[in-house]
Amino acid sequence: MMTIIFAVCFIPVWFIMYFLLRNTVKPKKNVIIGVTLPHSAHNESETQGICKAFRKWLNIVLIPLLLLMIPPFFMESMGASLTWLMTWCLFVMIGSMAVFAIHRGKLMALKRANNWYSAASGRSLVDIKAAALPPNKIKGIWFLPPVIASMIPLLYSLFNPAERDMAYVYGIFAFLTVSFWLFYHLIFRLRSELVNENLPLTAALTRVRRYNWGKFWLIATWVNGAFSLLMWAFVENVTAILVVALIYTLIVIAVALNTEFAARVAQQKLTAADPGDHYLDEDEYWLLGLFYHNPNDKHLMVNDRIGMNMSVNLAKPAGKVVIALSALCIAAMPFIGIWLWTEELTPTRLVLSESTLTAGHTRDRYVIRLEAIESVELIEVLPSMIRTAGTGMTNLNKGNYRVTGYGASRLNVQPRYPPFLVIHSGGLTYIINDADSNVTREMYTRLRR
Repeated sequence: MMTIIFAVCFIPVWFIMYFLLRNTVKPKKNVIIGVTLPHSAHNESETQGICKAFRKWLNIVLIPLLLLMIPPFFMESMGASLTWLMTWCLFVMIGSMAVFAIHRGKLMALKRANNWYSAASGRSLVDIKAAALPPNKIKGIWFLPPVIASMIPLLYSLFNPAERDMAYVYGIFAFLTVSFWLFYHLIFRLRSELVNENLPLTAALTRVRRYNWGKFWLIATWVNGAFSLLMWAFVENVTAILVVALIYTLIVIAVALNTEFAARVAQQKLTAADPGDHYLDEDEYWLLGLFYHNPNDKHLMVNDRIGMNMSVNLAKPAGKVVIALSALCIAAMPFIGIWLWTEELTPTRLVLSESTLTAGHTRDRYVIRLEAIESVELIEVLPSMIRTAGTGMTNLNKGNYRVTGYGASRLNVQPRYPPFLVIHSGGLTYIINDADSNVTREMYTRLRR
């Protein structure tokens, strides 16, 4: 089940990269594979030849990578499967971007050879009038119900001691719901959708993008609010939560892709109707066609040229910080998987002294004073549980959990090595074990004695 969840989280990366990049061969505001071309060059045989080669190499590189999603389903270790999937994700991103950059370079060389430059190339097209156009925003009241819905579980858990362990989880979803509302307002602060000096066209293109992405953020807010309530309703049903989480992920991804493609189709139809010579040509500001660097642009966030929604301006210090952090996180992905794999393989240990029982794993440990122990129970099977804070893997449950029949509990167990000790001490419940089953049984006998 966990492998399926990971696969659902990671495989959208492949579909997003593949279909978004394939779509770049279709003109989007005169841009093909990240290169601005005049209308007369769109259907030139050399242009179409590069587009055909681009699609071919996307298939050659990405389709075999899709098949490499299969091995994790045969791995018993969750850490191993996660390491594989994170490394796979890294190869998908690097491979697809390399194919894009190479063919974008070929198309740029063709553009230079034929002098396919705009009459406005090298000059900035100012959108002062377009920026002054009044935004047609969705009324805030439409965002209010999902925000309230996501706050209900959070407030309930904060004022109910029995549910307080879930406040952290509910707080994350409440934060996301409010963030989606804020992201909606952010799209009205982005630069207008410039193509040329035609103000009505710029206004129309801007309205198209704002309308489509505004609709997306409204839907995302409602879906997240509903998910918060469903998490609360099924808090004791792990299977139901997993199913709801999968459906939630698929809906958000599907709506996002549909939104971007709908915006692109509408914008290209509008652009094709105005094939003027003074069109926007910003190729020099897009490094490899992927990264925006324009010191003359005051905006930190700009509309993505090939991806979805927004990119940062690398000419701004904040833009450099965002890109550096993003690159660091992406490069660290395989190492996170390796670390989790090591965590899973490291055995849990129980150590009994004259005054304490210590449950340890790597650097984490619970120290339970013997005089404070109220009861000890030995169980062979772990009840169903939900992690609220900590680590949850195939062979490691460590941290704070909600456990059926026991409520809020602190765990340090490896499920593959039963039995397990359930200890009530100082108003807290601990569920622990040693990787050696004989040690766990011996500890139970000594504690009972």
